[in-house]
Amino acid sequence: MNSIQTRLGSATAFIFDFYGTLVEIDKEPPQMWETLNELGYNSHPELQAMFEADGFDGCVTPSLYCTPNYNEWKRVNLRQFVRLSGVPEPLVESIISMLLDIEKQATKKAAPHANSVLQLLRQHGRKIGLCSNWDYAIQSHLDQAGLPEFDGITVSAEIGARKPHVEVFNDICSKLDVQPHDAIFIGDNWATDIRGALRAGLVPVWIRHYKAPGPLLHHVIEFDTLADFETQLKKIL
Repeated sequence: MNSIQTRLGSATAFIFDFYGTLVEIDKEPPQMWETLNELGYNSHPELQAMFEADGFDGCVTPSLYCTPNYNEWKRVNLRQFVRLSGVPEPLVESIISMLLDIEKQATKKAAPHANSVLQLLRQHGRKIGLCSNWDYAIQSHLDQAGLPEFDGITVSAEIGARKPHVEVFNDICSKLDVQPHDAIFIGDNWATDIRGALRAGLVPVWIRHYKAPGPLLHHVIEFDTLADFETQLKKIL
């Protein structure tokens, strides 16, 4: 067993990304650019990617609780997006409201083995945390997906920073009362989850969903699925 696998077995806290790791899409409404094109405008997925929240990964943002707040910041970005998509100025605000209402129709469900992995860690006395680049208060989405209670939760919109910014990882470690070197971070996004965890001093576990292996096998533990990760945990816990 190598050193990072040893850290996997001795870690006191396991912190999970949300979307793509613990949950997957149940119902997906049209993307914003698709809706705009259906309305006769001229949008594009690349244009949406520039202005949606994921386009600001690694950045500091307003939080949900400051003035102006995260929701207002998000609308500022969407204004530029819909304007560049050809929406005339008198319709901008109503189109934004419609797009946000459609976005909220998305539903999520627990990914295969998500609940059993969390239960396994609980049985062995490990703390479990959730750390997500997420636009909303997350509890209703956890309830919708049927996920259990976590010992600590960090949501980017609530703290005003987005992974891979180190503040996100520091915040969840503080909530769990754990040092980064004693924590494992499990995520599916190399750029935000894996790079961010490494920068912050956590051991990253990459759920790669059958992508090619990464270049840092001596620093990153990799599994194709949560089921594979669970199998390994059963061997070492």
